[in-house]
Amino acid sequence: MLKNLIINELIKVIHKKRTYISFFLITVLIPFIVLAVKNGGGSLENKLYGQLADSFIFVGSLVNGNLSAYIIIAILISHMPFLSTIVASEIVSGEYSKGTFRMYLTRPISRNMVLLSKLIIVMTYTTLMMLYFVMYTLLVSRLIIGNGDLVVFHEGLLVLDASDTFWRFGLSFWLSNILMLTVTSLCFMISTFSKNSVTPIIVTISIVFIGTAVAFIPIEFFELLNPYLFTGYIDLFLTAFHDPIPKHLFIQELIVCGIWSFIFITTSFYYFNRCDILE
Repeated sequence: MLKNLIINELIKVIHKKRTYISFFLITVLIPFIVLAVKNGGGSLENKLYGQLADSFIFVGSLVNGNLSAYIIIAILISHMPFLSTIVASEIVSGEYSKGTFRMYLTRPISRNMVLLSKLIIVMTYTTLMMLYFVMYTLLVSRLIIGNGDLVVFHEGLLVLDASDTFWRFGLSFWLSNILMLTVTSLCFMISTFSKNSVTPIIVTISIVFIGTAVAFIPIEFFELLNPYLFTGYIDLFLTAFHDPIPKHLFIQELIVCGIWSFIFITTSFYYFNRCDILE
């Protein structure tokens, strides 16, 4: 039964144009940014060298595909929550607005199964989108600029060997995807409350914006609160490029985001099982 419901939801998602918006934007935007990084490599290199250029002689260039991918992901990661809401915002609320639930939920299938199939689809969509974002960015960057050692700022300049970067990008995907799944769960929950697909996007992005602002406000109360908010881990993927790897932060993110996701999903099922489909 669940398998058939998932296939049914997958068919509906595939035939909606909005499903491909995020993949289209990523596909078109990334090459332009990579070319901009390549053309502006001189000024970027000067900023990386800083005062070290007066004391050391550098052979070769620090600007390569790995650095380009690292910079692009760091800049665009704050915009990914918006793209992760595109499907989640409409998958339940769209059924409300079209009135299809009046027929759909009168069939001999449980509401839990219907909602679970929708949840599986939006979680899968978010994961595939984030995987495409990270790996496509890395692939395009390496093809256009080339491979090389990655220089990042961690207690000064940290140089990572080119052979030591691919698994770190994979780890960065995993860390960022955990957060995006929580954002998707939030949007999914709001979608079960709303009768239109715009409200979940607006509310979700507003919450993410406020939570992100809290993370950067240097006030003691906010600094104590931030570790317990899922938005406090939006830039945690950067630690995948640190040495040593802060594994305790990864576990902390998994616990915090897992708790918030559980709250959002549980609330979704609780409300959906009690809502009046005739309204």
